[in-house]
Amino acid sequence: MNILFLTNELNYTCGVTTHLLNLTNGLAKAEDVNTSIICGGGNGIEKFKDTDADITVNKSFLHQHRSYINYAKALYFLIRYVKKNKIDIIHSHTHYAANLAYNASKFRSVKTVQTNHGLLEKKGRLPHFRADIIVAINEHIYDFITKEKIAGENNVSFIRGGISVPLNPAWKAKIRPNILAASRFVEEKGLDIFIKAVSLLPEQDRNKAEFMISGEGKEEENLKKLNKEYGTNIKFLGRVEDMPSLFRETHVFVFTSSSETEGFPTVITEAAAHNNLIISSGCSGIEKVLISDFDGMIFKPGDAYDLMIKLKLVIDNYDTFKPMAEHFYNKVKKLYDLNTMIKKHIELYNSCLRDS
Repeated sequence: MNILFLTNELNYTCGVTTHLLNLTNGLAKAEDVNTSIICGGGNGIEKFKDTDADITVNKSFLHQHRSYINYAKALYFLIRYVKKNKIDIIHSHTHYAANLAYNASKFRSVKTVQTNHGLLEKKGRLPHFRADIIVAINEHIYDFITKEKIAGENNVSFIRGGISVPLNPAWKAKIRPNILAASRFVEEKGLDIFIKAVSLLPEQDRNKAEFMISGEGKEEENLKKLNKEYGTNIKFLGRVEDMPSLFRETHVFVFTSSSETEGFPTVITEAAAHNNLIISSGCSGIEKVLISDFDGMIFKPGDAYDLMIKLKLVIDNYDTFKPMAEHFYNKVKKLYDLNTMIKKHIELYNSCLRDS
């Protein structure tokens, strides 16, 4: 079968990109499955250089370039691509791409699948859900789709985003803990809360740990300015191309998003897969997977003081939190098994083709 994936961009600091990389790599090992990707661009395309997926870049598919003319260009290109490459299924990973796929399917005999990595806050001209099969990667997204009757029971599927998890938890040296926050540098990710929380720590606690931020984005200069103003001396790592290697060296991962539409972030599962203790904001859907004070720690979104208290507890008593980190490592290993994700996708694709 020939599967075409559509997405906005392929970027280094992007959970959707990581998901697609894991998915295409896994599908490459299956028999009679060929994959290709159409995207609008991005700085992470080279991450796919060792995969079997054929990558096509067309700027008309960029959501930020949307217009009636670009939509028509993208649709025309997609219809021709589907015919030329004998595509069986178009699998979209944004609502913009899903609408293009849906309209293309009217001209070609092709099934459409849409994976939702989060819920959109604002309604625009295009429907947010538009495909033969809707895939939710998080419980709260699945609950929303079924509760709102967006898709029938037979047209919605729950498949977690699988990742590669080491067979054994990474060993952490008994030195002062490395504490990392990582995400896109945009306002809703709340990295300013991490900087403020570190600034609130007593000086002796700040000296007991190393604080780092990785990522890139439009808020970079503002975050660096804030870091300087508070004198927190947090190290900015920039874009990290090999996150697993970084996670093997870190002890604590902090996620600060304040978004109410956040899916369960891939970066949390990646950090947990390498035995990091997770301290996360109570963003939407987080407690469906991470149970507070059992799998990790949860602080009130936007509350730098609450985060500071959690950081101080961990810095002063890191060894006592190691069992918590290892427990969540084992949980992630089971729930986010990569082979399970690939198997469920193949079953989904075969079901689509049987029904066609």
